[in-house]
Amino acid sequence: MRRAIPVWVPCPRRTGLSTTASAARVRVWSGEFRPDRRAVREARATARRLLPWLGYRGELDAPVLIVSELVTNAVEHGSSLEDTALLLRLSVHPCGGLSVEVTDGGTTPPGPPAPPPCPEAESGRGLFLVNALGARTTWEQVATGKKMCAFLPLGGTVPR
Repeated sequence: MRRAIPVWVPCPRRTGLSTTASAARVRVWSGEFRPDRRAVREARATARRLLPWLGYRGELDAPVLIVSELVTNAVEHGSSLEDTALLLRLSVHPCGGLSVEVTDGGTTPPGPPAPPPCPEAESGRGLFLVNALGARTTWEQVATGKKMCAFLPLGGTVPR
């Protein structure tokens, strides 16, 4: 079900990153995954394989964990039986930062961050981990459902 669409697009203004008139471009890959638990493993493997190809120069453990957590949340909280696909989009910016976007068919916005679960809990730490890795997370309602986004800077601070 995966559909890979590697393209070059101009650097988006919404990230707060500056662009020059030269070749400041974002390298982007998009792919679809079935909205089930297998998507998490497949998305992790895809991110680990494609991020160096997209020009990401940082270590891969943090971005792969971010992909894993966002896809897991989409599968568990955002998808319904009627959904046909989750969309994963990886974008490497000229500054070296990485945007991870996961779009699912959910219509319920994510709630405010819950307090950390008790140490024995088996789940509930996903967005805490993403934020602890230094990523800025946002979400927006889109025509096809909900899109969760995480921006991970490369060795710098998150633009505000």
